[in-house]
Amino acid sequence: MCLSLHLPPSFLCHSGLFCNMSIDPIGTCWPKSTAGEWVSRPCPEMFYGVKYNTTTIVYLCRPKKSKLHYHIAVIINYMGHCISLAALLVAFILFMRLRSIRCLRNIIHWNLITAFILRNATWFVVQLTMNPEVHESNVLWCRLVTAAYNYFHVTNFFWMFGEGCYLHTAIVLTYSTDKLRKWMFICIGWCIPLPIIIAWAIGKLYYDNEKCWFGKKAGVYTDYIYQGPMILVLLINFIFLFNIVRILMTKLRASTTSETIQYRKAVKATLVLLPLLGITYMLFFVNPGGEDEVAQIVFIYFNSILESFQGFFVSVFYCFLNSEVRSAVRKRWHRWQDKHSIRARVARAMSIPTSPTRVSFHSIKQSSAV
Repeated sequence: MCLSLHLPPSFLCHSGLFCNMSIDPIGTCWPKSTAGEWVSRPCPEMFYGVKYNTTTIVYLCRPKKSKLHYHIAVIINYMGHCISLAALLVAFILFMRLRSIRCLRNIIHWNLITAFILRNATWFVVQLTMNPEVHESNVLWCRLVTAAYNYFHVTNFFWMFGEGCYLHTAIVLTYSTDKLRKWMFICIGWCIPLPIIIAWAIGKLYYDNEKCWFGKKAGVYTDYIYQGPMILVLLINFIFLFNIVRILMTKLRASTTSETIQYRKAVKATLVLLPLLGITYMLFFVNPGGEDEVAQIVFIYFNSILESFQGFFVSVFYCFLNSEVRSAVRKRWHRWQDKHSIRARVARAMSIPTSPTRVSFHSIKQSSAV
């Protein structure tokens, strides 16, 4: 960034009375001026084809305001990730304990929640271990942490892709879900992202091996090795959803079977979560930046809220609002209440002295004492 130049009167002066008009080596035009006069000209906006910011002084009064918004965004991020992680752990335990609802559809939900848990956990690791010194040192462990975070980021998208594949197969293709196998979705969700991240890590190692593999150099596009497949599965999922909604609006509207109702609810959850996941990711490509401070602040808050609360939304729509989960939890709760109420009644019955033998013996003992 450039500041204004202030040149003394001795610059290109003639006969000690005035300085002629001239153009300096960087293309700035200096007017004719009298001896002893100070002349000021701003730096050029373009120099050797590069655009520079010539309004540095205007922006010097803004750091405190920008710093405040940055700190608020950091607090939102930590709060959102904490709430999300807590909700995800509760959802994970529910799916693990409720064996009565363990079908392929809910197993996919369970794995998606697991992927979000691991992503949130690695986010905390990144926040608590990375600092400017670590970034500059570019040590092995910090690059591995970045690779792990990106791997779990990719698995989130591929498990959402698994959700879309299952619904598309069951509703659009009318293919029996009994023929679908768990290992197919495990390969989609956990296995396919692995070679993608390995290829990305190799690209980073050879072409952008600095700053713990965060960010990217100008002209280096290694991050697209994992971002490209994420965008692709996102677009395919939107196509799946379009077909699913089309079928639901025509063929399944009048159907009232329990399976169809579950499919409808799963589609509604996916309709909410997939755009949420996609919008948050696409925001990185439309970061306003530039000189529009209001747009930057809106972007910071909007992105922080959506990014950090994703896990919470996944837990709510795929677990807490899942009618199968809620029904199973109610049954467990009623069973626990009945079990403990029976124990309480038995305990009260055992504590009452109703034996006539004990009563007569006690009375005899008292009478003999008299």
